[in-house]
This record gives sequence, structure tokens and C-alpha cells, in this order.
Amino acid sequence: MDKSMYNQGKLEDVPVWPEGKRIAITLGFDIDAETMWTTHGEIGARHLTDMSRGAYGPKQGIPRILDMLDVHKVKATFFIPGCVAEQYPDVVREVARRGHDIGFHGWFHEDNPDTTEEEEDAIMSKAERKIRELTGYRIVGHRGPGGVIHDYSKKLWLKHGYIYSSNWRDADGPFIHEVDGKRVPLVELPKDSMFDDTAYDFYTDTPPERYELKSPREMEEIWKEEFDALAEEGRMINFVLHPQFMGRASRVAMLGDLIGYMLAHGAWIDTNRALAEYVLKANNLGH
Repeated sequence: MDKSMYNQGKLEDVPVWPEGKRIAITLGFDIDAETMWTTHGEIGARHLTDMSRGAYGPKQGIPRILDMLDVHKVKATFFIPGCVAEQYPDVVREVARRGHDIGFHGWFHEDNPDTTEEEEDAIMSKAERKIRELTGYRIVGHRGPGGVIHDYSKKLWLKHGYIYSSNWRDADGPFIHEVDGKRVPLVELPKDSMFDDTAYDFYTDTPPERYELKSPREMEEIWKEEFDALAEEGRMINFVLHPQFMGRASRVAMLGDLIGYMLAHGAWIDTNRALAEYVLKANNLGH
């Protein structure tokens, strides 16, 4: 196969992953909590039972997930809306205390495509201040709530000192963004619904109903097959995981098994920030 046909998304100017690893893996947990429901009026916004489902993530799911990650000695990225950090400060402090990366994910999980640059700038600054106030951590990465980004986004991220985005879906590996035709120190770490747990475990019986329940082992089988195929090509996977769903006991156990499998089969598992820093250094792009 002529691999030149899909070179975008392969590491630019980097022959191998660190220590000869076969594939890079990032685990991105979106702590949407109640905002998953308050920003989606069509699926039961402010319905008390749905709100309690959102609260399950910080209250039950994240403690399980953090302990499981410790067992496997891997670090992850947690994308946290500012209002969630404000509501669950102890959870956010614990995420930071255990050495995980924290990324921007809106204030109220806003996913309005009409947000102006000035409005988005203010939202980013407010969320960054809240995370810094709680943890001392400076956010350097972005995952758009609802996948929404804007024409001005890349320039705004650079203004805020961000080094990575987890938004594009057109590649199987990281690539360097361009602004005005020039490469800039901003790494794209692509994601896709294939690696989003809500494609498999999002259930709601409030209109419009959505039934996507698969067993943890069905999810594991799909992800293992994708992992094996992408490892052969030396690519990456950026998982999109939601603690209110993935935080269920059986699914955390499955994710732990999957992590063990990936580590045993040549995976480098680290944060979005660490992966972006590696790609920038390999491409002689400072930040």
C-alpha cells in the first residue's frame, strides 16, 4: 500500500514513538456532569433524574477511574467545564493531585456555533482562572463542547498559550496546525466517535429516546480490534470517555483490562499534553 496517500496524521519528522512504542494512546475524560443534560434541551434538560445521572460521574465514576489509572500507573487528561469545577472543587483538586492533565471544555459546556470571538475569549479566561484557582494548573489544551469550534479558534488558542487541540476527526495521528499558511506550535490530537463511549453506552428514555447500550466486552472487542490495526501503522488513539457512563463499575473494570492489553502490546499511554509536547519537540516547534 502506498502510505504517502495518507501521510497527514502520521508523525511529521518523527520516525518512532518514545522508546520504540508501536502506538500512542491518550485517555480523555470529559467531566460534563450535569452540563451534559442542561445544554441539550432535546434530551431532558433539567429533568431531575437526568441531572442525577450527570452527578454520578463526579460522585461515583471519577473515584473509580482515578484508582484504576493509579493501578496501571498511567496518566490521563480530564476536560472539565468551568461550572463543573466550581460545583465539584474537591474532585478537580484530586484529579490534579494525582498528576493528570486538565483541558478546557467550556464554562457551561457551551456548544453554540454563533459564539463570537470576544465571548469565547472571555469563556476561556474564566474557565482557566477557575482551574488555576483550585489547582494551580495552567490549561494548555482544548476539546470543544459538542465538538463546536470556530473559524477564529486556532488563533485564539495560540493567544491563550494552548499547545494542543482534540477536535478534528480527519486523521489517525497527530498533525501540526497551520495559521495563515504557516505551521504553528499547535498540535492536533484527533478524536472520533469510534472511540467515544457514548456511541456504545448513552441511554436515555426522555424524548428523543436514545438506546445505545452495549456490554463492556462488546466495547472492548471493538476497541481492541481498532488498537491492533492502528498499532500496525504506528498511529494513535484519543479516547473520549464520560465518567457518568464509563464510571460504572463493570466499565471501569473493562477499561482497566483494555489498558493492560494495550500496555502489553506496545502502547505509550500518556496525557494529551505530554503527547503534544513530544510532537512539538520532534518538529522543532517551541512553546
